[in-house]
Amino acid sequence: MRRLLPYMLFGICCLLLSAAAHGIFLRELAANRFMAGPNDGLSQMLPFKHLLYHQYTAGEFFYSTLFGFGTGTYSELAYYFSTSIIFIITVAAVFLLESAGIIGSPDILFWAHAAVIINIIRLAAVLFIATFVFRYMKFRPVPAFLGACVYAFSNIYFRHATYWEFFADAYLWLLLLIFGAEKVFREKKGGWFMAAVAISMIDNFYFAYVNFLLIGIYILFRLFLPLEKSESPKKTAITKLLISGLIGAGISAVSFIPAVYAYLNNHRPPFSQDVNWLGFIDNILFTSAFIVLPAVFVLLVFALPLYREQKFRFFAFLVLFCILLHYSPKAASMFNGFSAPQYRWEYFMAFAAGGAVAAGFSNLSWLKLKHIAIAGGLALLSYALFALIDPNLGIERSILAVVIAVTLLLFFSYVWALHKKSRIGQSVVLLLLGTGIVASGYQFLLALMEQGRTVQFPLFLGVMGIALFTFVLFAQASRDAVYGKVAAVFIVLTLLFSVNGSEYVLLVIRGETQLVTKELITGPDYNDPEIFGLLDEIRKRETDPVYRIEWMEGIRNNTPIAMNYRGLSAYSSILNEQLLRFYLYDLEIDMARESVSRYATLGKRANLHSLLQGKYSILPLEDVNVPAGFEQVLASDNYAVYENRYPLPFVHGASAVYSEERLERMPILMREHALLTGVILKETEISSPLPPAPKKLSYAIENKNALLEDGILNVTGETGGVNLLLTEPVPSGSDLYVSFHLENQALDARFPLTVNSYRTSRKSNISVYKTFVDDLTIRVPADESIRIRMPKGTYNLTELEVFEEPYDVLRAAAMEKHPNQQVKWNGSRLEAQYLNETEAKYLAMPVPYEIGWTAEVNDKKVNVLEANYAFIAIPADIGLNKISLTYRPPHFYKSLLISLLFLIAGTLYTLKQKRL
Repeated sequence: MRRLLPYMLFGICCLLLSAAAHGIFLRELAANRFMAGPNDGLSQMLPFKHLLYHQYTAGEFFYSTLFGFGTGTYSELAYYFSTSIIFIITVAAVFLLESAGIIGSPDILFWAHAAVIINIIRLAAVLFIATFVFRYMKFRPVPAFLGACVYAFSNIYFRHATYWEFFADAYLWLLLLIFGAEKVFREKKGGWFMAAVAISMIDNFYFAYVNFLLIGIYILFRLFLPLEKSESPKKTAITKLLISGLIGAGISAVSFIPAVYAYLNNHRPPFSQDVNWLGFIDNILFTSAFIVLPAVFVLLVFALPLYREQKFRFFAFLVLFCILLHYSPKAASMFNGFSAPQYRWEYFMAFAAGGAVAAGFSNLSWLKLKHIAIAGGLALLSYALFALIDPNLGIERSILAVVIAVTLLLFFSYVWALHKKSRIGQSVVLLLLGTGIVASGYQFLLALMEQGRTVQFPLFLGVMGIALFTFVLFAQASRDAVYGKVAAVFIVLTLLFSVNGSEYVLLVIRGETQLVTKELITGPDYNDPEIFGLLDEIRKRETDPVYRIEWMEGIRNNTPIAMNYRGLSAYSSILNEQLLRFYLYDLEIDMARESVSRYATLGKRANLHSLLQGKYSILPLEDVNVPAGFEQVLASDNYAVYENRYPLPFVHGASAVYSEERLERMPILMREHALLTGVILKETEISSPLPPAPKKLSYAIENKNALLEDGILNVTGETGGVNLLLTEPVPSGSDLYVSFHLENQALDARFPLTVNSYRTSRKSNISVYKTFVDDLTIRVPADESIRIRMPKGTYNLTELEVFEEPYDVLRAAAMEKHPNQQVKWNGSRLEAQYLNETEAKYLAMPVPYEIGWTAEVNDKKVNVLEANYAFIAIPADIGLNKISLTYRPPHFYKSLLISLLFLIAGTLYTLKQKRL
């Protein structure tokens, strides 16, 4: 116990420092404001935690019917939390608290409250492990801890933890990878590296990729810049790293293979914009949202005598290389899988900066006053240059010159006072410096409190003050060797103050986490009590176990998860490719808002509602876009519930079989009719006659504040477009399907689009969330004309077609005699019965197709077919069909076998190394 006591005390110290670093968020938590982003935090992080916790504690680990139309959560949410080791530990701890009656059943609000606590504990672990890693590199305790603080308290941790919490786990696994690599270089032992690779790949395939690029860079630097005189030969080190890395990768197969399959089975349009090799992204000395290099590093990097020391040389060069990567959008694209540039890897730069600070702090005695004076002057010059080249700081050059002059005057005054050993002179300069820092901080806080006031100039003053204060501390430390005191002052006054200040500026104010309140999460803009009441009323009147409800709060596509009902929307970076293609290409379903990584609504198209079990639609009272055949059955103060009068059975027996290929060039409406009258198979040798072609309507074009000529539409008014004047009347019970191709010629302009009373929006051409799918099909109720409107600008508008939909096919399908069905669908298990009296060849179901499904009919295994573009069908028996569907993640059992075999191999490999 005595041996553990120092570690326990140090762990408590790390926990307290981590809590201090989260001081702003603890203050926010006390005011019922949370450490979560208002966008992805509320739309993804909290709902996914809520979903997976209740899945896992109910014994369901693989599938959810609440996520979109149904999703394999083990694989498709592996990018988020489904295999996150930190989240799984959290689930276990929360479940124990719930089982003991200490807390109630966790809901979205619980996870919002818990976020800051989880992040404090994780950051404490980062501090603890980073200190251990630096100690293993033979740094003394104080420098090692100071380096760990530089790593742990960097901007990007709090950015990740706030917006995309699972990103922050990479902080831990990078440390394990570096420690494992060091074990190979120093002791020729690969067990730790093997374990670190396995943990990284099990936890998150995306950040495993990022961390492997980073550890590759680290290993390359280690090969050419050794840290110790006696290290493993390069060939030996490379061999052990490769062998242990491959074994670790094999151990992770049970998690990694299904996750990568989901990633490959996702659909996201390729990033088509030019990516430059170099560009001024942000200001890493002042205002970067990703990483602001600490003033101590900026000072030490110019202390030339320190480069004689191997560790400092290694880490300083590594930071300089990282700075080059940071200012390369090409590198940012590479770290994001050669897609849109994303700056998510800079925590590696923070680690390298921590190593440089630890190395420099260990050798301050090498520095004489002249070295510190030169380093201080060059550091201040660097700050001045970064202020000059940054167009966003908005500092006038005359003011900048005055600030630099005063700063340099104080700097050299202190140098002179040190040289003359004048205690009074030192005290006066320190007093002036302290006054300047306090004044700068006061201006900074004032600017934060006043929304309309700029913060750049006070921020500049504050950072310059901290740089000078750092110089004073280290000058004193180099003369008096009071390392512990200087480190303590530096951590408290510089790192923690800087961390909390940047959190408040970048996350609470600019990042708008201040908007994420208890009132928001429990109120009408997120979990609307009025909607909850309507959902309860629907549940009371409904006996069908597999119906779906069309409702989404604003743009939060994961509302069904948050409010616990089966809906028609989903939002995730990884979604079922077949479903996305079903929306974007096969049926051209407008989602009321163009964006990648999501699907939502069914475009008010009644055929699709009936096919996909969309039995209810909740709409605001003033919304006139009610799907055809829906009638109002419930109402509240602000909303109405409409029920589908033409529901179709969950299991659909189909005798007519159509091929996707034959329907490829047919109108969208014909494809819907094919879904109603038969089954569409991706690969089939059977080909039934296609349904009759829908009625195509002729029209005359009338320009409205615009001119359409040769496919180019110039809108000259604030809004304008064309009217399609139909040449024959359409019955009031019919709908119109309007298809066209639309592109905005403006490079950077998102725009609203209306077709009669239907409203949608389109992304700008440079948005990373644009689908680049510009073939649209819009459903509107019957009218004498079709009015297409968009804002002033120039557009490509071609391929205009109008079809009438009288819903004869839907009504006929709904009126058919349907045998009673018994359907039970709970997660990864679906059971149903279907009496096949019409000798249907196939049974189609609105269950999204994934290769993890297996099926049995009457206790005989049958093939699961990709049908109706994105869903499944199975061969039917004549008479009673007892259907059993089971889902397991893609290649799950093969992956599990690979993991077990490599785990055995890894155990033997580790034991062999111990005997050497």
